[in-house]
Amino acid sequence: MRAEIGPLLRPHRRLIGWAGLAMVGATAVSLGGPYLTKVAIDRGIDRGDIGVVDAVALIYVALVVARPVLERAIVLCSARAGERFLGDLRVAAYDKLHDLSMPFFEQTQAGVLVSRLTNDVQTLTEFTRTVLVQVVGSVLLFVVTLAILIAMSPLLSLVMLVSVPVLVFVSLRYGRRSRPAFTALRDRVADTMATLQEGLTGVRVVQSFGQEEEQYTSYRVRSREQVQAWRRISLVNIGFFPAIAFAQSLALAAVLVAGGYLNRHGRVTVGTVIAFALYLISLFDPIAQLGDWYTELQSGRAALSKIADLLAVPTTVVGGTASLPAEGALAVDGVTFAYPDSAPAVADVSLTIEMGEHLALVGATGAGKSTLAKLLVRAYDPGAGSISFGGIDLREASLAELRARIVFVPQEGHLFSGTLADNVRLARPAAGEHEVREALRAIGALERFESLPQGLATDVRSRGVRLSSGERQLVSLARVALVSPAVIVLDEATSSLDPQTEAAVEQALASLARGRTVITIAHRLSTAERADRVAVMEHGRLVEFASHAELVAQGERYARLWASWQAGVAA
Repeated sequence: MRAEIGPLLRPHRRLIGWAGLAMVGATAVSLGGPYLTKVAIDRGIDRGDIGVVDAVALIYVALVVARPVLERAIVLCSARAGERFLGDLRVAAYDKLHDLSMPFFEQTQAGVLVSRLTNDVQTLTEFTRTVLVQVVGSVLLFVVTLAILIAMSPLLSLVMLVSVPVLVFVSLRYGRRSRPAFTALRDRVADTMATLQEGLTGVRVVQSFGQEEEQYTSYRVRSREQVQAWRRISLVNIGFFPAIAFAQSLALAAVLVAGGYLNRHGRVTVGTVIAFALYLISLFDPIAQLGDWYTELQSGRAALSKIADLLAVPTTVVGGTASLPAEGALAVDGVTFAYPDSAPAVADVSLTIEMGEHLALVGATGAGKSTLAKLLVRAYDPGAGSISFGGIDLREASLAELRARIVFVPQEGHLFSGTLADNVRLARPAAGEHEVREALRAIGALERFESLPQGLATDVRSRGVRLSSGERQLVSLARVALVSPAVIVLDEATSSLDPQTEAAVEQALASLARGRTVITIAHRLSTAERADRVAVMEHGRLVEFASHAELVAQGERYARLWASWQAGVAA
């Protein structure tokens, strides 16, 4: 059992134990029939003792009554344990996703993650409800039946071994071919889900450029690959089941021939031969059923492995225990960072942002300003150097305090289904209605949202489609006001807005900025002009760092950028 799965099973050990006891009882009942037949023949019919036959019949009836009771207990206990385990597993996987760091999400398709929590969990649901119980029961039945056969007649047991070479060859071949086939199937299902999710998320872009046919072709290719994966599994199964039937017939024929010979020489009784033949059928039935269920077994195993792999993903950004001061300078000391298999995106950057200062990060696309911003909010940890707030290294601080002190505001505000008030409250779920209203009032947006037909109870719907881009950005800023952080890192929040909406957002930003440190990824140099200081990035390095006026007077890189910007605005 994977180490990630064990803790999730422990709370359900009692139910699993009861299911196991009921399974042992059901197995004993199932195996009682052939032995009772042997007793009835050898001690009753052969000796003309009808009393023995009657007693055997009564015991057999009792077993027939007991069997459904035990099987019902197995189903109830195992199903309840399985459902509770899967519920815990689903929640654990979802919780793990929220605990993972940004590098994981930037390297993993969202559709693959959706597949983990939908298709894979559904596969496990079907697996635990029926297949797992039947598989465990079949293994138990096989082991106990084999022990009974050996105890009943070692000679006939040796004869039965004539079928072993066939069974070993077929089983090894099946296991070798089926395991990669089922793992490949789970991967193909995840690929199909990823393509579907991306196509639906970007449907507006697809339709805008008339690329429906290309999206259809891409999805059809993934769908066909999934069908091919199922076909390979079917081909693997085709060669397995006829071979099991052949091995069973071979063993039964050998036992009947040998049993007849041994009976004539007085080595075994007729009842023993008949009971042995009945047990032999019981022995091969689990083997055939295991093969029949191997499809679900491997599918369930592959699904469990995928989810366990997700639970095993290490969290790269781990919180410490140190407390952060309420305010302080944000210091970057010799920081270098590189994405996997890439040149450094930030190289040996050092700067100090004083409390209450407004810093603008400026540079061409790919200069490293967005990466530096991610490092400042600790979405990533630097490969070299350190970033501290109030003299405390961010890696030593608790994540809860870090998120309360330093907040990142993306260029486009993301809203969730629910009311407008709930979306503001996302920053601090325990906040009351009054605190939500005060946060909106602080950025000058309370009256705007109260004027909506349902006010703050307005359902913004998925991704906030009922609100404009500017209104969604205002909700994002209200979240910041609700948390009241010491440092705000902005991916310029007004660069894609119309002038009227931009003015409202700029006013909200000005309200938020009072008394706080603000770091802005400046896409327009008018934003840099209003900042206290400007950090100019180029190829991951900090090449200039001073006030706007000082940089223009120096006549270097920033001055050329400013001149080019002014010429563009004037045109």
